[in-house]
Amino acid sequence: MNDMKRLTLKEISQRIGISVATVDRVLNNRGNVKPETYRKVMDKLNEMNYTPNKSASFLSRKKELSIAVVFPELPDYFWWQVEKGVNVAYEELRDYGLYVELFKSEKYDMEKQKQVVEDIIASKAFDAIAISPNDSEEMADLIDRGIEAGIAICTFNNDSPLSKRLFYVGCDYRIAGRLAANMLCKITGPDAKFGLITSDASSEPSATTFQLQQKIMGFREVIADYRVELTQLLKLKQEEYDSASIFESFFDQVDAVYVTSAKLHAVGKHLEQLGLAGKKALIGHDITEEIYDDLQRDVVTATICQDPVNQGYLAIKTLFGYLAYGERINVKENITKLELVIKENARYYI
Repeated sequence: MNDMKRLTLKEISQRIGISVATVDRVLNNRGNVKPETYRKVMDKLNEMNYTPNKSASFLSRKKELSIAVVFPELPDYFWWQVEKGVNVAYEELRDYGLYVELFKSEKYDMEKQKQVVEDIIASKAFDAIAISPNDSEEMADLIDRGIEAGIAICTFNNDSPLSKRLFYVGCDYRIAGRLAANMLCKITGPDAKFGLITSDASSEPSATTFQLQQKIMGFREVIADYRVELTQLLKLKQEEYDSASIFESFFDQVDAVYVTSAKLHAVGKHLEQLGLAGKKALIGHDITEEIYDDLQRDVVTATICQDPVNQGYLAIKTLFGYLAYGERINVKENITKLELVIKENARYYI
């Protein structure tokens, strides 16, 4: 059976009794083939269990497909893992005519990311864009403009659901927030006081995104069903994460803390310096060498990983299938897995 799948055009033509040129026109949809001839060839190919060589078929068109991947430069530990997934997809598809270029927008600056995307659209050099928008609503109009210009655009890691994007790849952040709340509720029991740390929308550059809003929504949903209280909601500008006085007052009023931003290690450092490691439950997102060490020292209770490698991989793979072979986008939200990491299993994630 596998031998049948590897047949060359010449071998196929000999078995069917039709010229190589006609078989080639059928396989590559080149036209100029009589309907009855087309049906005969396809029927024979089905009988032979033949699977077309997509690489050869695509290369025969002598067309290269270019995908721009746009994301913020921070946090670098997270985006390095996304890049790894992008590179895995690229290595699989480069022989099919794929070209990928990465564009990192400075920090979380929305205006600079917009300019990056505007330049990509104006260049007319790319068939598709995979973007992690810094701000979902702010980027929606620009995504729509790119779509209208004939560019296939998907979002990953952070969605822009109000835009016309083709699809989203990433975790369900509402579920991530619910997972964090459930974990803390089981640790503290009823009547506990919870604190939540997120990013301030007025901070420059802004890091407020759709995903942060979804995390908070999910977190609130769960604690509403338990006898626990969200007593403290701390919205911090980027520079305020260095302020020891802010955290001293905050920790004094809570039993457990959920960090929605990419600042889990920074918050953990303050907790440890105040001598509260192991006394206050602390949960957040992602894992680095520093967070791994925090878990081992009971500074961080748990962290939620969101499969960044697969996010990069699936964004590229799905865009390429759509562009190269006209594969339908059947799933508008390609949700990646969430995994709860604690001290005992942390070594498998670093």
